[in-house]
Amino acid sequence: MRAGRWSAKVFPDFGMNLADLRFAGRPILRAPMDLDVLRNDRYLYGVPLLLPANRTKGGEFPFQGRRCALPLTEPERGNNLHGQMTDAPFRVTAREEGKVRGEYGNRGERYPFAFDLAIEDRLSEDGWDRAVELTALEDMPFTLAFHATFVEPRAFHVPVGRRFLCDRNYIPTGETVPAEPFGKVISGFYEAAGRTARVDGFAFTVSDGFNQWVLYNGDGEQGFLCVEPQCGGVNGLNTALHRTLRSGETARFSLAIRREE
Repeated sequence: MRAGRWSAKVFPDFGMNLADLRFAGRPILRAPMDLDVLRNDRYLYGVPLLLPANRTKGGEFPFQGRRCALPLTEPERGNNLHGQMTDAPFRVTAREEGKVRGEYGNRGERYPFAFDLAIEDRLSEDGWDRAVELTALEDMPFTLAFHATFVEPRAFHVPVGRRFLCDRNYIPTGETVPAEPFGKVISGFYEAAGRTARVDGFAFTVSDGFNQWVLYNGDGEQGFLCVEPQCGGVNGLNTALHRTLRSGETARFSLAIRREE
């Protein structure tokens, strides 16, 4: 998609990942060199879709008297990591100048509940907008995040509150502490104290449904910074930090990136 000084590429076969976003030719998000790169590392390029968000301890969680299972994709720590939606093949249902809409119907294959998910991206001279609609076809708990991976900025500001303490397997203990100044290596789960992050002159704004921020930059030498809005908590399906949709109910979310003049 192109609009004014903006350009974008969306990859429907990778969970509608917005894996390339540029302003006046300048890359804003970390973009893969080719599809093989994206296929082999689906979490650290563009805006991957995470459902459930981050980690689920033991790959299991209870709901309405039954145990629900997810694959252990982080076996060394005994967790499911980031869910199974990053390579979900969305069906493009609308494509116009500056707009693309993709839809995916899950019937238990990627998450143990039936739901419909629609993601619509728009590009205009103002920037990028994303609308997300998650419709439950049965009662279901969920957490949701977008692992937005920015090109490493010279300066950034994310409105975080208290930081969640974690055990050695990166599962929150339930305790929180005041957020500390960021160092070279950035990795943490935080309460959201605002809806707009600022990254090198660009404003990343998300809807009220996102109540946490996750920040991550690897070892600080990889040239990226993940600024991840999250609905619910890490391991939220095993705590109270998740949402429940009733059959037929729809949850809506939005994200946007704008140039700050």
